[in-house]
Amino acid sequence: MISSETAQAMVLRRSEGDPSSSRHEKFAVQSCQLSRQGDYWIVCVNTAAYVVHGRAEHCLVGVNAHLVDVISGQIETVASCRPVEDYLQDKYDVRRAAGMHYMLTPAFDRTDKVAVIRIRQAFGCSMQEAMKLASPEHHCWLTGPRRVLQWAQGELTLKNIVTDIVLAPDAAHAVDIDGSIWHWDLLKARLALRIRAV
Repeated sequence: MISSETAQAMVLRRSEGDPSSSRHEKFAVQSCQLSRQGDYWIVCVNTAAYVVHGRAEHCLVGVNAHLVDVISGQIETVASCRPVEDYLQDKYDVRRAAGMHYMLTPAFDRTDKVAVIRIRQAFGCSMQEAMKLASPEHHCWLTGPRRVLQWAQGELTLKNIVTDIVLAPDAAHAVDIDGSIWHWDLLKARLALRIRAV
């Protein structure tokens, strides 16, 4: 297993680049910790001027952290726009899916009239469209990272629409969703794309 010290040295070398280059800048480690599953060192670095001397004008942005695989030493960079835990969770979920796709589907069918009415009310669609969305041939509503689908599932639960997240070999008819969808109106707009396709 790669040690914390080795992981930090690897990231510093990668961040600083060639010492003979005119663009070379000294970096320092802000933090280094092991991921919850113990498979990555999470190393945060920035310029030494910022970390050591507190000169805010030298703070570099764009990178949240570097992940160092504790076995292989492979380094991945997490952009500042993504929390490290979200990045890791998405990686674990993709691995667990083993080539399958996460898909959000209704946990009921068109015979559940109350549920169908709730679809119509929440999505602002016709009763006929709501019935189609609840039918087996149109049950593939959304696809994307499991973590994002779980958030969407929570939003739909607030509208009393019960859903499941399943693994499917093909999610071709489902609408893609990602972390840029973060409130109900955006989610409703994505679901409207699915409604138009039924």
